[in-house]
Amino acid sequence: MIGEEKFITAIISQAVEDASYVGNSKKMLKHKVSAIDWLLNEDNEDHDVFVNYCTMIGVSPSRIQNKVRVHLNPKLTTKQKTIMKGLH
Repeated sequence: MIGEEKFITAIISQAVEDASYVGNSKKMLKHKVSAIDWLLNEDNEDHDVFVNYCTMIGVSPSRIQNKVRVHLNPKLTTKQKTIMKGLH
């Protein structure tokens, strides 16, 4: 794997990690929401970047998305939603 592929893999891995955050830190919840949006929301203007990154490293975007949805449950808990409402 070349340097660029390692970098892209690290970016996607960090987004998956951020999407799976279960704590209540306001800062980390912002990252969680952003990562979920980037990975799963096809209407997000930056979603194409995610798809392009996956293509560049030979990974199916839908496979990553399915794994995130099934194994990580990237939804905000009730408490996390309350915290996020306080940020707006």
